[in-house]
Amino acid sequence: MALQCWTSHALFVTFTQPKNHGRIHDVIRIPRKAPKFTCLVNIGLADIAEVAHNKVLVAAAVSAAIGQLSKPVTSVILYGKDFNFRTAFQAGGFPSTHSSSVVATATSLAIERGFSDSIFGLSLVYAGLVMYDAQDTLVECEVLIER
Repeated sequence: MALQCWTSHALFVTFTQPKNHGRIHDVIRIPRKAPKFTCLVNIGLADIAEVAHNKVLVAAAVSAAIGQLSKPVTSVILYGKDFNFRTAFQAGGFPSTHSSSVVATATSLAIERGFSDSIFGLSLVYAGLVMYDAQDTLVECEVLIER
C-alpha cells in the first residue's frame, strides 16, 4: 500500500529581533496561511486481499464468528431458553464475542511472534482488561435478572 503525504509549503518558524526598539527578546514569526496537508492513498484490490493473509486478524474474525454463532446453542443449554437464532445477531450474552476475539489475537501473536515479544505483552494486557470488563458486565446482568 502506498501512502504519500506532504505539505504544499513548509512551516517555517523564524526568530528575529525587532528593529524598532532594539529589545533583546526574540519575536516568533509564523506564516499567515496554514500549509495544506495532502495525502494520496493508493489502495488496490491486491492490498485489500492482503488482509486475508494476516493470521492475527483471521484468528480474531473466526473466533468472533464462532462466538456469535454459538450464542443460540448456549442460551438453550445454560439458560434453558427456547432456541432462537436471532440471538446470534444480538450483542451481549455468553460467550462474549469481544473476549474471544482478544484471546484469539493474543494467542496468535504469541504463536507468531513469541511469548517474549512486547506486542504479545500488550495484547495480553488488553485481553485481560476486556475480559475483566466483560465479566463485570455479566455479573451486573445476572443481578438484574435475579431481581
